Amino acid sequence: MPNERPTDKPMIDFRETPLLILWELTQACALACRHCRAEAQPRRHDDELSTAECFEVLEQIRDLGAPLVVLTGGDPAQRPDLVTLIEQGTSLGLRMALTPSATPRTTPALLERCEKAGLLRVAFSVDGADEAEHDRFRGVRGSWRRTLDLLDAAHRIGLSAQVNTTITRANADRFDDLAAAVLPLPIDLWSVFFAVPTGRASADDIPTAEQCEWVFDR
Repeated sequence: MPNERPTDKPMIDFRETPLLILWELTQACALACRHCRAEAQPRRHDDELSTAECFEVLEQIRDLGAPLVVLTGGDPAQRPDLVTLIEQGTSLGLRMALTPSATPRTTPALLERCEKAGLLRVAFSVDGADEAEHDRFRGVRGSWRRTLDLLDAAHRIGLSAQVNTTITRANADRFDDLAAAVLPLPIDLWSVFFAVPTGRASADDIPTAEQCEWVFDR
């Protein structure tokens, strides 16, 4: 029968075999984003996992069926062993991706080292339709310009890139302008999220139902 499930492929239990793991390597970050779910801090925490402990976690992830691993934070570029972790994950057969912050710690040279270590994709955030709006959202001047420069650098070295955008009550009405700013960039994916009240984001940051419907209609 056409609708029968093939019997030669085992059923996947997604409670035991995740497709995607987002791993917050550190809470440290130099940005001060208004919506930060991790409530990032300027300095690394003393209780962060060591490199050896991170290796153990990567092995456990491999044993789950080798899902896609996204190293995030905070800012994962705050960890000096970042390239080593990407290299180790790749050697275990994991697909490794990265969402660093657009700060001076993330340089074109670092992206190139990550790509050579096996990194498959890097993602940066664009949350404003223009420089002033984005930098205000991120809490640091120059974030917009640095983000665009890093996306160009990723493109030059052949590293797949994506843009993540968080929709809030403040920027939802400018979604068309956001699209006009993001879509011409040298990226393979634009991932759009809606803010939720966690971390630094409050209920006042959440888009209204009308704003959400309007964005969906775009």
